[in-house]
Amino acid sequence: MHSLRSLCTYLLLIATAAVVMTANPTSSHIFSCTGGSLYFTAHPTDIFLYQNPSLFHELYVYKCVTTVVFTSGDRGIVGNHSRSLEQGMEAAYSWMSGDNETWQTSTLRIGESDLKLSTHSEAFNMQIVYLRLPDGGPAGRGYEVHNRESLRKLYRGDIETIATTDGNATYTLESLKDLVAAILLESNATNVRVLDYKTGVPDDEDARYAGSFARRFDSNLNGLSLDFKRKVAAFFKYAEYDEHMCQSYDECLKYLKDDVQHRLFQDHDVLYAAEALEREYYVS
Repeated sequence: MHSLRSLCTYLLLIATAAVVMTANPTSSHIFSCTGGSLYFTAHPTDIFLYQNPSLFHELYVYKCVTTVVFTSGDRGIVGNHSRSLEQGMEAAYSWMSGDNETWQTSTLRIGESDLKLSTHSEAFNMQIVYLRLPDGGPAGRGYEVHNRESLRKLYRGDIETIATTDGNATYTLESLKDLVAAILLESNATNVRVLDYKTGVPDDEDARYAGSFARRFDSNLNGLSLDFKRKVAAFFKYAEYDEHMCQSYDECLKYLKDDVQHRLFQDHDVLYAAEALEREYYVS
């Protein structure tokens, strides 16, 4: 889905964060669980397309899973759309773990940042941190509603700061690195889950700079396998809350094959959902 260049960018962020962690420790026990796996994902959609069924297997065995979502994934749409996408994530996590869909949202203080944290009311092994940075769009140019700000522009130095969509925080590149460092420290994760890829096929720039995700690999999930069925079911549980996403596997296939959809859906997570659903991603 993306180039090796974006992986290097992300590794640079992690390396910088590791240095910061040793110099600026924060308070402990701010998460409901620690250890386990820490997932970084660019948009709410991405974790179901590119980091599953690995995610399913960890939730199913009640492993501590902390997920950090960099952007709102709102595709430049104002209103409650981005919160609906967050609720879709939570509903899909509940389905994968076999729990009810009762989640609670609180404010999480890490360093100088106030973040939105969603935790399950009963299953304390899963928690989602929403950074709510603006969706940059496929080319990373940003949307007018968010003052054309994007992660790509921040990394390239085209802008000095980026503001969250809820207006609660503004980050420089350095302060965003510091935030990632603090999350790494507080989560005490055994595994940091970031997908690698070796292809130069261009796509959404948020994912280039938030992490690394694959696309152009041969399908390797058997359509009759349990992992394929679980991945598809979890994705469409999320999609119930995303009105701009295809709502069935057949519909996703239609979008992939119909060139007209390129004019209707500029975000590639919609266009290539069927391709991603056919792949098995185990990450470490």
